[in-house]
Amino acid sequence: MTTQLINTSERCVDEALEGLMAGNSGLLLLPEQRVVVERAWLTGRRKGVAIVTGGGSGHEPFAAGYVGEGMLAAAVAGSVFTSPPPASIAAAITAVGKDNPDGVLVVIFNYTGDRVNFGLAVERCRAAGMKVGMYVSGDDSALARVTGTAGRRGLCGTLFVLKIVGAMVQAGATLDQALETCHKLGSAMGTIGFAASACQMPGAPKPLFTVPQGMLELGLGVHGEKGAATIKAGTASQVMETLLDNLTREDSETRLDLQKGDEVAVIVNNLGCTSELEMGILRREVVMQLKQRGVNPIRVYQGSLMTSLDMKGVHISVLRILDPSWVTLLDAPTSALAWPTPIIHEGGKDEAFSVPEYDLNLSAREALRSSYTLNDPAHAQALRACLESLVAKVPQHEELLNTLDSGCGDGDCGTTLLLGIRAISNQLPDLPTAHPAALLASLGDVASVSMGGSSGGLYSILLTAAASHLASCPSEGVSPRARWAGALRKGVAAVGEYGGARAGDRTMLDALLPAVEALDSSADDADDGPRALLQAMATAADRGARRTKGMKARAGRASYVREEKVTGEDAGARAVACMLQALASY
Repeated sequence: MTTQLINTSERCVDEALEGLMAGNSGLLLLPEQRVVVERAWLTGRRKGVAIVTGGGSGHEPFAAGYVGEGMLAAAVAGSVFTSPPPASIAAAITAVGKDNPDGVLVVIFNYTGDRVNFGLAVERCRAAGMKVGMYVSGDDSALARVTGTAGRRGLCGTLFVLKIVGAMVQAGATLDQALETCHKLGSAMGTIGFAASACQMPGAPKPLFTVPQGMLELGLGVHGEKGAATIKAGTASQVMETLLDNLTREDSETRLDLQKGDEVAVIVNNLGCTSELEMGILRREVVMQLKQRGVNPIRVYQGSLMTSLDMKGVHISVLRILDPSWVTLLDAPTSALAWPTPIIHEGGKDEAFSVPEYDLNLSAREALRSSYTLNDPAHAQALRACLESLVAKVPQHEELLNTLDSGCGDGDCGTTLLLGIRAISNQLPDLPTAHPAALLASLGDVASVSMGGSSGGLYSILLTAAASHLASCPSEGVSPRARWAGALRKGVAAVGEYGGARAGDRTMLDALLPAVEALDSSADDADDGPRALLQAMATAADRGARRTKGMKARAGRASYVREEKVTGEDAGARAVACMLQALASY
């Protein structure tokens, strides 16, 4: 059973509506009713045709999330997946329709319970003298045949109706004009969707149905029912192709008759539990594949607009723009909380623009090349040999570093480090080893681009700050060892400043600092030259990494993990020790 953050299943709908009222003083929840009304209709500040809709709960933010200027005047909610009672619907209509000469448009989603209960409420309000029009919306394109069924279900495509007609009546359209547009919109749109998992009713011990592993339910509604077919799961591209094929299949009575050259608006609706990452990919796919079919999506709306509790799935709704004014109405402002507002460039897609290029690296590299040059070819060759040793010997530590990282991180320290090592290997022939400052800056770029994440950024900061120091250090009177020690001190200080860590916090600094101290305290005439200095640094880093085993994490991701879970050495510190040992073994 999935954990549900509710208090009681009996009052979950009421408490959700009460939550919507918090901070939204322009909305009013009618006493003893599950009816949300825009307050301006009750104060007399809002005039014109009022639009009312609703249905069972569990589809949040529908319907109350669409109450606001330019969309709904009122919304009525039933229990989860249950049509609201006629008395509540009549209360909603009366709240915005009594003494309203312009009338009320009631939009009903095509489900039997809604047709019956909303229809009864409409008749009662008409009998009471109110002017009420009614439109039954069905945009479902999953059924090949409607004969013998209750007809096309009302799905998230109906939100196009609420937005376009809502903007129309806001601008002064009559009830008859609004109804006429509803019917035009209904014939120009279709919706198809899939689910990878079913939803679970509040308080229920298990989901309403089970989708087999590796399969998807195709062509389902929003009330926990299974789809019209079960299909194999695939990539986002494959699934979207299947959806669009079914939306437009020629042998279907509910097909959307898309034509090449059509301009369309699209809704990519999250049924409740699909990640935003997946939603973005599916949005990309629907736009690309419609264009491949000769159809131009000029408006795309994405979000959890009409859900089915916690179902993992998506509905795709497509509206053919048969009237250019529909685009203007879609773009019209609304105060409704749930309607997604895209960022539209007013200048048009053909307006000229330019993007300033980031050329700081190029000019900086030239300055660094001229700042500090190794005149002795043997020194440049030693640097290159160090890097060759690095790329040859560090990969063997990948598994160890990943294991150390798995207890308090995401277990990828070694894998991430190897991304940088491989990038160095690829660029090694072109690296400026005769120009140390430029070399460090180039390695800093490699770390930031190829590794990513915090470790890539920290290595890049270390190397970039060290490069800056090497470039600015006086060339006379300073030994190479002292020059490198000063550069690394500068780099380590930058890592501490930007990374927010210091010695003893169980981070890479606990290996870096001892290594720099070892270099700083070495003699300029150390035996065996650079190799001896690097080995002293590697030994100090190894001791520092070993000490992290007993440290409490005070920085980095590990600082958020329970102390008993943080065991073993710090992966970042051990990575530094491994690299320094590889450099010393050239």
